[in-house]
Amino acid sequence: MNKFKWVAASINITASLIQASAILSLQWIAWLFLIISVIFWGVIAYKEKDYARLSQQTVFITIASIALYNWLKHR
Repeated sequence: MNKFKWVAASINITASLIQASAILSLQWIAWLFLIISVIFWGVIAYKEKDYARLSQQTVFITIASIALYNWLKHR
């Protein structure tokens, strides 16, 4: 499980670096990476029975999915 956390954290850091680059054409990739990272963290939270964190991840994945959809629709 610890390796799974490191993979999720690495994906999250990569997504953050892409967003911080301010290259507009890459922003959708950052949102996609964030969705993948949140799925990882959601699975981890579920397995650890941390339902507060799971709720937080569920809300975030919903918002990230809407952001990705809007980005692809309006670019």
